[in-house]
Amino acid sequence: MLRLPSPPLLGLDISPEAVKIVELSASRGRIRVENADSESLPAGAVNDREVLDVDVVTHTIRSMLERSRIRTKAVATALPSNAVIVKVISLPADLNDEGIEEQIRFEGSQYIPYSIDAVNFDFAELGPDEQRRGYKRVLLVACKKETVEDRAAILEASGLKPKIVDVQQFTLWGLFQHLEGPQEKSSVALLEVGSLTTALHVFEEGQPIYSREHNFGSGRLAEEVQRRYSLEPQDAQRMLRFGGLPQDYPKDILQPFVRNLAQEIFRAVDFFQASMPDVQLATVRLFGAGAMLPQLDAQLQQLVHIPVAAPVPFAGMEMAAQVSRRFLEADRSSLAVACGLALRRLSA
Repeated sequence: MLRLPSPPLLGLDISPEAVKIVELSASRGRIRVENADSESLPAGAVNDREVLDVDVVTHTIRSMLERSRIRTKAVATALPSNAVIVKVISLPADLNDEGIEEQIRFEGSQYIPYSIDAVNFDFAELGPDEQRRGYKRVLLVACKKETVEDRAAILEASGLKPKIVDVQQFTLWGLFQHLEGPQEKSSVALLEVGSLTTALHVFEEGQPIYSREHNFGSGRLAEEVQRRYSLEPQDAQRMLRFGGLPQDYPKDILQPFVRNLAQEIFRAVDFFQASMPDVQLATVRLFGAGAMLPQLDAQLQQLVHIPVAAPVPFAGMEMAAQVSRRFLEADRSSLAVACGLALRRLSA
């Protein structure tokens, strides 16, 4: 049987600091980056849970699509993990999908603190419940309908057609599995080091067991650079990404900041390990805007005493001629969620 090329799908990530777009396609077993772009958002346009200035975000997306000459309309996006309820529940093993859905609707108040009619939900079977004979474990994911509808409305107003609404922690997990293969017997911590917040997601034997957002991120570095060298925000961001800062920057600003950030992340990981002492982490992977800070992975590894790395989301992929290698190298970790979303069509 001939395998037809997978049609492109846009992965679009809306975060407090920027809108990020990645377009991937696949043919003959090869994945190619067709487009990758990012554009900063003004402070206050988006917070850690929702879009506050719809007009600004919609205009930003339209500008990016026009600038990159992207014609693909199908899009996948992800909701912040703190806007979604994720639970593992136990249900009778003989229930089929229809029975599971009916049971969740009937007993929804046990799992979801909202009216079942006010939420969108999905589920996936995880296997037998070893603690209850005749039962199975089911992963339940639920979100307020208005949250999904608001995000879809922004995409539609931008001229796109929403096809997939995912959750950030599952998007990163899918990307991690794409890069490193199934992790069925180990516990993995995925850290998304954003500009304002850092999210810690832990998966054990492929199943989510922990997710928590912490109020620290890499944005403080840009603030310190602006203050120290009297720069405008846009100039500070450009010089942090592409170079040009004074010679004293690495020693006086960057190195102390990285040490402090590694300590903050270590405390977040330590809090998790104290709350779930039976889980032994095998590895830590860093994503997000701050993941590429020099020596962050090495310094964190010295503190947690397990392997730490910042994977390249586009490892092994071909690049279309219009993709800027310089941009992709500078922003690769911050594009992780958008890349993971674009992979959904190829892995479906």
